[in-house]
Amino acid sequence: MKFALLIALLVILLCSSSSVAGEGEYQVKAAMLLNFAKLVDWPAGSFGSDNRITFCVAGKSPIIEPIQKMQSKPVKSRTISIRQVGRADDVAGCQLLFIPQSEHAHMSSYLQQANHLSILTVSDMEHFASSGGMIGFYEDGSNVRFEINQETVQKQHLQLSSYLLKLARRVR
Repeated sequence: MKFALLIALLVILLCSSSSVAGEGEYQVKAAMLLNFAKLVDWPAGSFGSDNRITFCVAGKSPIIEPIQKMQSKPVKSRTISIRQVGRADDVAGCQLLFIPQSEHAHMSSYLQQANHLSILTVSDMEHFASSGGMIGFYEDGSNVRFEINQETVQKQHLQLSSYLLKLARRVR
């Protein structure tokens, strides 16, 4: 288990220092989402009986294509399922929700729904973590970095690996 966490940590570190440019940006973010899922523990009862972990993407985003390539990959003895959601009411059954910049106008609705369901929320919107989201991507020069709102994570009874917390540039 420690070896798997170390590998996930290295991948996140390598991805976070990758250059941000066009389509590559979303491949980096998708890889980071996969590794976030490996380093998060959800409360009991967060998963259905079908042994899947469901990654949801709100609205339309260029991240959907690289995320779809993850379909059926294993995460903690579960397989990844991908789903696009068009409304905040559709997030039930998601364990991870990516809210792209294009959904800025609906961010609070998505967060409100997700916070009732212990869903890990991630976005590339500016100030996402300080606005009540859990993990926010930001650019640092040509690198993708992330910040964590630990208070929101704890309120939703999610547990982040200490490895993940060490990698976050800003832990709130």
